[in-house]
Amino acid sequence: MANQLRIRIAPDFEKRYPNSSASATECAMNLVLTSDLIIKRITGLLQPFDLSPASGLVLSILADAESPLPPNEIADRLIISRATVTGLLDSLEKRGYAQRIPHLSDRRMLLVQLTARGRQVANEFRPIVHQHQKVWLGVLSEDEQQQLIDFLQRLQATLVDSEI
Repeated sequence: MANQLRIRIAPDFEKRYPNSSASATECAMNLVLTSDLIIKRITGLLQPFDLSPASGLVLSILADAESPLPPNEIADRLIISRATVTGLLDSLEKRGYAQRIPHLSDRRMLLVQLTARGRQVANEFRPIVHQHQKVWLGVLSEDEQQQLIDFLQRLQATLVDSEI
C-alpha cells in the first residue's frame, strides 16, 4: 500500500515543463503528502481532547516554557501570525486551558500561561502523540531520522532565505 501512496511524476514531465526537475517536483509533492498524513493522524489523536494540532502545539509550547510567554513569542515559535495566535488563545482561554495575565513591567503587554487544567490536558495528550510519532518514524533508523532532520533543515533554510 505504501507504494500506492507515492506520488510519481510523468516520464515526459521535464519536456512539458522546461527548466524543471521531475525529481524535485516528486520530492515536493511527496513531502506535502507525508505532511498531510501526519497532520491527519495527529488530528485524530487530539480529537478526544477537543484540540486542533495548532492548539495542541500552543499548549505544548506553554507547558515547556519556564515562565509565561508573550503571544508574539508563541506566534514566532509556531511561525504563524499574531492574529492566528490570538484566536487560538481565545479558544484555549474559553476552555480554561490558558490564561492571559498582565506583564509585570509593561502594562500594555500581556503574557500567557497554562492553567492547572491546561497542564493536565497537555500531560495527557503529549505522551500519546509522542508514542505514535515514535512508531511512525520507527520505519527509519536513528541515523536515518537524523539524516531526515538534516535534509529538512537544509530545505527549510533554503525556503526561508529564498526570494523565489
